[in-house]
Amino acid sequence: MNTPQTYNQSVDYWKQYQKFFPEEMQINENGLPKEEWMTYNNVHIHLDRMPAPDAKLKIIFIHGAGGNGRLLAPYARILQTYGYEVVSPDLPPYGLSYAKSAKQLDYQLWIDILTALIDEELKRDGKPIILLGTSIGGMLAYHTAVQSKQVKGLIATTFVDTCDSSVRDQLAPNKLISRLGKFLMDSFPNLLDSLHISVNRVSRMKLITNNVELTKLIMNDAHAAGTNIPLRLLRTFLNMKPAIKPEHFDVCPVLLVHPQLDPMTPYSFSKPFFEKIKSKKEYVALEGAGHFPIEQPGLEQMNAAVLSFLKTIENE
Repeated sequence: MNTPQTYNQSVDYWKQYQKFFPEEMQINENGLPKEEWMTYNNVHIHLDRMPAPDAKLKIIFIHGAGGNGRLLAPYARILQTYGYEVVSPDLPPYGLSYAKSAKQLDYQLWIDILTALIDEELKRDGKPIILLGTSIGGMLAYHTAVQSKQVKGLIATTFVDTCDSSVRDQLAPNKLISRLGKFLMDSFPNLLDSLHISVNRVSRMKLITNNVELTKLIMNDAHAAGTNIPLRLLRTFLNMKPAIKPEHFDVCPVLLVHPQLDPMTPYSFSKPFFEKIKSKKEYVALEGAGHFPIEQPGLEQMNAAVLSFLKTIENE
């Protein structure tokens, strides 16, 4: 394998996203994330780190099905500005992360990678870990918190519980793909698991933002929504059931910051799961914001709610 690519030197597509954010959130040459690599079972995972040496908490920022760690860097910048360290992994095959064999790539691997990352970060400096998941990363953060049992807080923009067929229908471009596609993947895994398909073909990626130009950029990004994923990853994602049901979840407090104008995963699809969560929880609607929240006042409301949640945990 040749020397891995880097966002800071060789892959600069992410720079096109910066203009969609307020100036104080934009990433430029003076404040680039620190790039690191982690290896887990022969899978090479790229990490963006926003250091904060005096931080009392550390956030692991989890992207969704059309993203990567660098796409989330403007949000991480705000957290760093307020004194929190942020680590944003690229989950393979997204971003710059890669595996020697595509046969390894499934949804449980993502949970295992995040669990291992939590362990590594705790060994590194012992700072309490908060998981922050966007899009399907919200539910992934839930699964990871359950498996790890070592996180102090969970923040999500949505909770996409694919146990619910109506949620699967909402995520897919149409019911034919949702129902027949899942049936075929479940019936013929040995035949279909290794096939690759564009994320844009199996999801409503056209709804990822409410800004036409930004949506087009994300969909054409070879390291984000333009990624081809193995059907094994999609199949195992659709079949993942929580190891602990939400009515028994008491691992940590939960904050749901859900965009109000999210056509991709409306709040009505997150609400049933969120309302069942047993632990201390809070819900904040982000006014005027789409699935990928860049609009005001929702963006400011999200930043304020997240910072307030972190401060509460910090003071406990």
